[in-house]
Amino acid sequence: MNDKNLNFRYFFYFIISLFFIVLVINILKDKEMKNSLSFYKKYVNKEYAKKFNTYKDISELIYFNEFIKDNKITEILKSNLDSNFLKQQLLLNFENSFLFYKTLGLEETSFYSLKNEIILSMEDRYKDNFTSKIVEKVISNKKELFTYKIENEKISLLFSKPIFDEKLNLLGVMNLEFNSKDLIKNLEENSSSKFRIVISNNFQLKEEIFFNMKQTQKDELIEAINNQKEFFVVLNKKLRKIPIVFFPIDNSDFHKNGLYLIAYNDNKENEFTKINSYFDTLFMISILVMLIIVYLLYRTNNFKMKSEIIKKKYEELYEQVDNYIIKVETDLSGNIISATKPFYKISGYSKEEMLGKNTNMLRHPDVSKVFFENMWKDLKENKIWEGEIKNRDKYGNSYWIKAIIFPRYNFEGKLEGYSSIRINITDTKQLRKINRLLKEDLSNKLNDIKIKDKTLIDATKVQLMSKILDSFAHQWKVPISRISFEIQKLKQLKDTNLINIEKSIEFELKNLSNMLNEIKYLFDTRNSEKTNLLLVMKETILVLEDEFKKQNIKVKFDIKPEINISISFNELKSIFLNILKNCLEQTILNKAENVTIYISAICEDLDDNNDVVIKIEDNIKGENKKIIIDEILTSNEEKYFDTYLHLSKLFIEKNSGLLWCNNTIYNTTYFIKLNKEE
Repeated sequence: MNDKNLNFRYFFYFIISLFFIVLVINILKDKEMKNSLSFYKKYVNKEYAKKFNTYKDISELIYFNEFIKDNKITEILKSNLDSNFLKQQLLLNFENSFLFYKTLGLEETSFYSLKNEIILSMEDRYKDNFTSKIVEKVISNKKELFTYKIENEKISLLFSKPIFDEKLNLLGVMNLEFNSKDLIKNLEENSSSKFRIVISNNFQLKEEIFFNMKQTQKDELIEAINNQKEFFVVLNKKLRKIPIVFFPIDNSDFHKNGLYLIAYNDNKENEFTKINSYFDTLFMISILVMLIIVYLLYRTNNFKMKSEIIKKKYEELYEQVDNYIIKVETDLSGNIISATKPFYKISGYSKEEMLGKNTNMLRHPDVSKVFFENMWKDLKENKIWEGEIKNRDKYGNSYWIKAIIFPRYNFEGKLEGYSSIRINITDTKQLRKINRLLKEDLSNKLNDIKIKDKTLIDATKVQLMSKILDSFAHQWKVPISRISFEIQKLKQLKDTNLINIEKSIEFELKNLSNMLNEIKYLFDTRNSEKTNLLLVMKETILVLEDEFKKQNIKVKFDIKPEINISISFNELKSIFLNILKNCLEQTILNKAENVTIYISAICEDLDDNNDVVIKIEDNIKGENKKIIIDEILTSNEEKYFDTYLHLSKLFIEKNSGLLWCNNTIYNTTYFIKLNKEE
């Protein structure tokens, strides 16, 4: 997974987490607001009931003092005095008490007869229809009655009490009125809330506190007022939360307009604002914590992803090492702890046979103990050893390795064993040996040739020339036959196919022309010509470049530019050209794919500085390829005279060189040994 996908995924996680945090916090906040609003409503009801009972207690106190404790007013009402005299007597006996009761909040006291006629009003008010209905109901029911009196938008608490004598005979009715403003004042005293009593038909949402109320909330409020139901809500005002409670306080049948007590708290430090601030702070902290968690998770997964990538790279590297590098790890005693596959392959032992065994089991008898003693001495002194070792595999065969041995430490820095990287140099050693033997053989042959007479040498060369010309003649037959065949087709085919046939004829004629040009310069007498190996190789590859591209063949070479050979330019070019044509032919015959030809020159490691070995390797696979190439190089039958490989062999022999081949069904390596510039 790349960084872009990881970023997108964690951004998605953040959005989802943010959504759930907002949802959960809003649910908790709404729940807490509802609970607090419920407590606030109970608080308002409690405070109202408490203050209302205070006025009720005052009315009870007045009634007790005037009609139970002191029965003067009762005696006055029992007398049959006329109305004026009765009024004077009541005023005379109640006036002083009334002044005292006014200090308790009493605003008006009035007395009514059994005929619902007003006897006395302490504030000289006239009887109105509303009061008349109240008095009438008290007279008829002989029970105390409480209600709110609405008069010119003035609201009063009205306690209407029946007056009885000692025999419980109804004598009249006394009304006690308290101003609602005093009630509101007492409610607001020592309270952070504000109170109002409103009339339902005269209530309008014009105050500033209702500006932030949503239209749906306004509609719900109007419906609750019309149906005389409670209503409570929390409004937003800037950074404050304002709780508002509406509940009916009078649903009397004596007036059609209901009365509502409104209570709200717009204090900056009210409980609802604190709850809102608390949850806002909780939201910010949650977002911060969530960001930290998401960031840590992102960093952890990013680190884990990069670790997996690094781990995968190291696993791939280890797999390559295990498949292609000879690596061995031992403990301090030289016992094998682990090794790669090429090590088991070159030693001939299996993994089970080698693990836990000492490396001495691979020691060759030709290697002395002194060699290993010096090796361990150098390793302890220099902390590293590099050199060549001759070993023996499971089947007794000898092989050479070039090794680098170095110490291995644990996490505490303590030496725990040794590791070694090894290179199989058996082929190089064998090549040196072969070169030495060939040199000796060649030296013997040269001595023999020197003894022979010059005529015999010339005859040998003439014989070689004849063979070369014979080989060329066989090769010419092939393109000439193809040209004849294509000319025959021209007579049969229509004009639409003439172009392809013409190209084919041109290609074959070009091959024939190249051969003729090679013959022209082939027998140049400048035998001591100095020819640059790299230059010849580049020109040869250039000649076959189009055919290589057609067959998807890659050619690589590693030749030092200072190597010169004592052979004519065109003869050396013919040697390489025919070998590479042979590779091209084998590619087509075996239908090989992804063919690579690697060309190198070996000279610095040879004992004789006047010799150079050119190595041409290919990875062409074929079942019959090995048999064909071996027969061409070893047989003298005429049927192989027209092959490219046979012609190359003749040119090499003409220049006192050698050609041999390491041939398998999986690859082929050609070795050409020639004289360097003297």
